[in-house]
Amino acid sequence: MLRWLNILILSFLSCCTYAQINADRIMNIGRNALYYDDYVLSIQYFNLVVNAKPYMYEPYFFRGLAKFYLDDFVGAEHDCTMAIERNPYFPNSYEVRGLSRISLGKYEEAAADYQQTTEMEPENKSAWHNLVICHIELDSLAKADSIVDLIIKRWPKYAEGYSMKAQIQMHEGDTIKAEETIDQALVADPYNINSLNVKAGLLMQHENYEEAEKFYTESIRLQPKSASILVNRALCRFHQNNYRGAMKDYDLALEIDPNNFYGHYNRGLLRSNVGEDNLAIEDFNFIIEKDPSDMMALFNRATLLDDTGDYRGAIRDYTAVINEYPKFLLGYQRRAVARRKIGDVKGANRDEEHVLKEQIAHRYGYSTPTSRQKNKTRKKSESNLDDYQKLVVADEDDKHYESEYRGKVQNRDQEAKLMNTLARTYLYNEDQQEAIRLFHQAYEEAETGKTTEAIDHLSKAIELNDQFAEAYFNRGLLKLLLSDENASAIRDLSKAGELGIVAAYNIIKKNQKKK
Repeated sequence: MLRWLNILILSFLSCCTYAQINADRIMNIGRNALYYDDYVLSIQYFNLVVNAKPYMYEPYFFRGLAKFYLDDFVGAEHDCTMAIERNPYFPNSYEVRGLSRISLGKYEEAAADYQQTTEMEPENKSAWHNLVICHIELDSLAKADSIVDLIIKRWPKYAEGYSMKAQIQMHEGDTIKAEETIDQALVADPYNINSLNVKAGLLMQHENYEEAEKFYTESIRLQPKSASILVNRALCRFHQNNYRGAMKDYDLALEIDPNNFYGHYNRGLLRSNVGEDNLAIEDFNFIIEKDPSDMMALFNRATLLDDTGDYRGAIRDYTAVINEYPKFLLGYQRRAVARRKIGDVKGANRDEEHVLKEQIAHRYGYSTPTSRQKNKTRKKSESNLDDYQKLVVADEDDKHYESEYRGKVQNRDQEAKLMNTLARTYLYNEDQQEAIRLFHQAYEEAETGKTTEAIDHLSKAIELNDQFAEAYFNRGLLKLLLSDENASAIRDLSKAGELGIVAAYNIIKKNQKKK
């Protein structure tokens, strides 16, 4: 049924320039689709109103909201900007644009949006809350703290205000004040999940794992589908030697979120501790596939491959770590042992000789020449490679400003591949015929690896027909092929989705998750 609805909408869209539409009626239908989480369909209705009455701000705003729920933050930001240009006195446009900009990491611009929202709606707690989040992300802690004080003064029972103040105090290193403040938050609301998690985190810092586990357990009772809370409770259980309970939490967290980086990482280390080496290798394979530059994961996998008899695989991983950290002597020692096991006596002797020279140099206070290391940013968990057996806590905090609702995108399983056929009917005037010819030429070029030429021809096709959805889609995919940080690619995919290519939203969502 939905397929036929989409076809009907697209057909209506192609002829809307020839007939007047009832804008109020179409807006109501679109908002109804939005209410029932059918974001893709709602966008098609809002398109009709935008095309027929481009001076109205509401269709831009609601289309932007639909895009936001589809994780198309670039498209949402653009549409909210268009709404603001048409009506600068509608605070919701600033608020949704602020959310989109936060999701894009544009904290300074988002702060300006929330500042505007709070001036227009002084009683909007969410706007004040997100304004604080922006200033924390910008490291403007004094500014964030002053705003939090205003929030607490205005809403003394608002637990999130105290919770944010505690987080600011933690950023400043004052854990004593942070504990006092978070206790105030729990008095205001004993069931506030953010406050419970901050309290648990503070208890973990003091190595009071038993009490921390109690707070995480209460959080899980209130929010049973939170993978990050389960991962943190598992860490508490690990430190209490409750390996079975920790493993249960990791398994459940990864059922909820199979791509949880820290869940796999910590479970891999726990599995290695309890002798489940082959299963631990599977977890580290996942980590290394996601981030091949994670040297700690490579070293952990190397030791596991070593222990399970895959000496050549272990040597490969040890070598990768040594190349990155030429002073890491344990890597040479472990590689030497693995080399002896495969009969590479000469290689083992070289490694052992290197270790001996470094140890003598260290003892007598002089340095030996090393190859120049590459300049790469490391995770917190890699700050000291000698601590390779430590479990890690997620470096990223939960973002409480993100929406709890997500778009129901149709065709979820559709592969991210170039389109070769047209999904909709065009008018086939002279320009459109030339655009279609260029589209097919670009497809053939892309198939033979001529990516730049294909992008150029798709751009020419779009110049001839600025409603050519498939051309935007293919150009966006090809730009992502060149660089997954390409904002222009996401704009193209957003436009393709807006014009009815549903698969574009799947790719946008995947790209967001990858980041």
